Amino acid sequence: MSIESQGSNHSLSAHIGYRLKQNVYSKDILLLPACSILTARNIELLLANHVHICDEDIEPTQAVHMVDQAVEELKAAFVLARCTLQVPIARIRSSITPLIVDLNDSPDIRTLFYRMEQSDEYTYRHSIGVALLSRLIGKELGLKHAQLNELTEAALLHDIGKVMIPEEIINKPGRLTDMEMREMQQHTIYGYEMLKRTPEISSAQAMAALQHHEREDGKGYPFKLRSEEIDFYSKIVAAADVFHAMVSKRPYKNPAPVYRVLKEMTEHAYGMLDPRVTLKFVKRIMDMMIGNQVLLSNGCSGKVIMIHPQHPIRPLIQVNGHYIDLDKERAIEMIDWA
Repeated sequence: MSIESQGSNHSLSAHIGYRLKQNVYSKDILLLPACSILTARNIELLLANHVHICDEDIEPTQAVHMVDQAVEELKAAFVLARCTLQVPIARIRSSITPLIVDLNDSPDIRTLFYRMEQSDEYTYRHSIGVALLSRLIGKELGLKHAQLNELTEAALLHDIGKVMIPEEIINKPGRLTDMEMREMQQHTIYGYEMLKRTPEISSAQAMAALQHHEREDGKGYPFKLRSEEIDFYSKIVAAADVFHAMVSKRPYKNPAPVYRVLKEMTEHAYGMLDPRVTLKFVKRIMDMMIGNQVLLSNGCSGKVIMIHPQHPIRPLIQVNGHYIDLDKERAIEMIDWA
C-alpha cells in the first residue's frame, strides 16, 4: 500500500469507520482482511507494522457519510443558537432528526461507534451519539413514535447550553480547575433556559438539558435531585450520555472498550443510573453484538452466539468449533470487539 497519510495518528484517525477495499499485508502476513472497518486499534496495528494507507485503499460507509452530515448540520445549528439564544428547532427537525432516525435503523453499529468516538468536534459527535443511543433505549422501553422523536430531540439538544461556555474551557485538553468545573456545570442551566425560550420545545425536552447529570443517589448536579425527582427522559439521556462519554476518545483519555463500559454500567445500575433504563440499554447493545467477533480474557477470540436475558454481559461465545458460556465460565470475560 502506498504512503499517503505520512504515518501520523492524527491523519489516519480521520478515517476511523472507513472500510478497507482489500487485504492488508505486512511481509506476506495478513494484518487486516478486506472489508475490515478501520478502528483506533487497527490503525495502531498498521502504524506498528509501518503500513500506511491512501485514499484509494479505503471507502466511507453509508453510516460514515450520515454521521458526518449530521455533525455538520448540528454544528451550524449550535452556531445559530449561540447567536440568537434560541434553538433553530425547525431546522433540526428537517435536517438532523431524519438522519438520526435512519442511523438508528443501521445494522452497522460498530461503524457508528467508531465514527462517533473520535475526539474531533466532540460536542457535536457526542450529541449525535447520545441521541442515537437514547432512541435505542426508548424503543427498548416501548415508547411510541411521537415519544421517540421527542426523546431523540431532547437527547440531541441535551448539551446545547455548552454554546454559552467559553471555548477554552470546552476544549481544554487537561483536567478542569474547580472554577472551570463550576462554570462547565452551568451548561445544564444555560441549556434549560435556552430551550424554555424556544417555541415548540416541550418541558420534558428542556428538562433533559437540565437534569441529564443528576443521579439516582442524589450525587449529581445541578440540584442533587434523587430518583423520584428526575424526569423520565432525563434518566434515559443520562444513561446514553455516560455510555457515549466513556467509549469516546478525548485529548486526555483513550476510549474505554464497549464491553468494559457495559459491565461498569451494569454494576452501577442500582445507584447512579436508573436500573430499568440501564439494564434495558445494556441488553440492547449486547443483542447488537450477536454475530460479531470478540476478544476474551483467556486470549481467544470468538463469535457472540446468544445473549442471556438475565445476564446479558456474559453471552455464549463460539470459539474454534466449541462453545464457551460466560455465564458459567465466570473466570473468563469479554474484553472488546475483535
